[in-house]
Order: sequence, then structure tokens, then C-alpha cells
Amino acid sequence: MKPRYEEATLLSEEILKNFELTEIPTQNIVLKCLRLARLINDFDSVEWLKNEANGYETSEQGFLTATAWKAAAKSGRRYFIDDPNSKKDKKEKVERAFTDTIAVMEANVNAAKARMEVAYDRNVSLSSHSTFAPSIPPTNASERNSIFKIIQDNTGKIEKVKSRLYQYVFDVNYELKFADITEDIFTRKRNTVDSKLKDICPEAIQKFISVYENLKSDNDEDWANAVHTCRRIIKEVADSLYSPSENLIELPGGKKLKIGEDQYINRLIQYIESKSTSDKFASIVGSHLKFIGERLDGVHEAANKGTHAEVTLEEAERYIIYTYLVLGDILSL
Repeated sequence: MKPRYEEATLLSEEILKNFELTEIPTQNIVLKCLRLARLINDFDSVEWLKNEANGYETSEQGFLTATAWKAAAKSGRRYFIDDPNSKKDKKEKVERAFTDTIAVMEANVNAAKARMEVAYDRNVSLSSHSTFAPSIPPTNASERNSIFKIIQDNTGKIEKVKSRLYQYVFDVNYELKFADITEDIFTRKRNTVDSKLKDICPEAIQKFISVYENLKSDNDEDWANAVHTCRRIIKEVADSLYSPSENLIELPGGKKLKIGEDQYINRLIQYIESKSTSDKFASIVGSHLKFIGERLDGVHEAANKGTHAEVTLEEAERYIIYTYLVLGDILSL
């Protein structure tokens, strides 16, 4: 997918330049916007831009289809007028949409401009020996006003649609660049964690591969399995860094802390506190570790009881990222 997103980023930059420098006709820009939507698998926008590129679909009765009506709203094509069928003193408003394609409206503007060039008033020379003033030929002012209205109306509609197209491309460009920055940051963190895991817990690398495979599934049980695997990875790291013990640790205040086989979070927190020279760092990482540990344990316990813990794909992805970030902090000590 990365080459597609790289192409999409470059294309979005190119389209913004086309808009800002008025380099090509807007209809050509619409087609480039359609390709951009296809590259990023934005299927809703593909349907919208297909209407913009190919014309708005109508039903057998001559009304816009539901998809076309929705697309008209996204393009800023819908507007309100007084209901011509209303018999009330105060007219009710009804919503309509203009449906000419950008190509048609641009052609209307170009044709009107050509007409305007020949609609000027001819120079007239009048002379007469009559005592009556000669009649002055009528001007083309009325025609020019009519042509101007065509230009103004079509240009206004084009600019409405252009503003929506520009905003769409601008937003996509921003999201692609932000995602790229975020991905670079996470990739560096992941590479650091993977490198250190190879030394202390090489089996964890293979488990992370299993996690990624589960995320490709459409089955929520596989997403839950990805979360289970994150728990096993953290536990294996705990076993490598701070072995379990049946002995209890006495905390300040006299409280006893278990650090047995199942208390892997407690063991990691003890490891952090023993290695970190910053109480604040230990506190922050410890709180993050407790949070993710409680959630992972909850999913694990539900599975042990034979019940199904509901895990969404977004949630599974979030805990995988949390796992990497927490392990990165721990392994940096």
C-alpha cells in the first residue's frame, strides 16, 4: 500500500498546484481528484466524484438518485427556492440542485465570453440636413447584460464546486502527510524495540508477526487473539527481565506485593523502579503499564471463562501500539 499512498501524496500536491495556479481546466482536475480517491480507497468520494466527472444520475421519473442527491450536497450544488406549488401566502422553501457538469458550465462561460466580444456597440456617425434629430440605432446593452448574467451564474456555480473539491484535496493531502510522519515515528520505535527484543526475548518477534496476521482478518476473534498475543509478549519480556518469585516484596507503608508467575505487571514495574533514575519516568511508564495490563488481563480472563470479549479492530490496533510504546520505554532503561 505504501507506493499507492506515496503516489497519492504527490498527486494531491499536484492537484493543489493545479487549483492555485489555474493551470488546467477544472473538469480535468475533477478526473485527477477521482484518481486520488481511488488511490486511497476512499469509496464514498469515488461515488461523489463519478457524478462530478460523468454527470448526475437520474431515475426514470427524472429525479436525482439517492447517491446523486448526496453527491450534490457534497459538491455544494444544493440550494433552496420558494416552492412554486405552494398556495400559502408565505411561500415554503424547497431544495433543488444544479446538475450541469463542470465541463458544460465552463463551456457556457467560454461561449458567453466569445459572444460578449462581438456584442459591443458599433461606432455610428450621424449627419442630416433635416431640422429633426436623426434616430440613434439601439445599443446591444440588453444582450450584454444577458450574456453577463450567463457568465456570472455559471462562474458562481463552478466556484462553489471548486471550493469543495479544493477542500477535499487539501484535507487528503494533510492526512497523508500526517500519516506518513506518524508512520515514520512508529517505524523507528518498532525497529528499536524489535532490535532489543532479539537479544532478550527472540520469540517475541515471531509473536508480533502473528499479531499482524491476525489484524488482516475480518474476524473479531482474530482481533482478540492479537490482544492475547500482546499479553504473552509482555509476560515473556517480564520473565526475561524480572523472574517470578514466590517471595513477597514489602512496599513503603508495609504493603506486600506479589511478584509470582501471573503478576507480570508487578514484576515489570519493579524492574522499571530498580533501573530508572527518574521517579517521574517510573510513575508515568508504570501507570501506562498498569492500564494496558488490566485491559489485556480482562480479555485473557474472559477467554479462560469461555466467554467472548468483544474487541474491535481499532481497539486491537491501539493495544498493539501501546505494547510497542511501553516495551520501548522499558527496554530503553
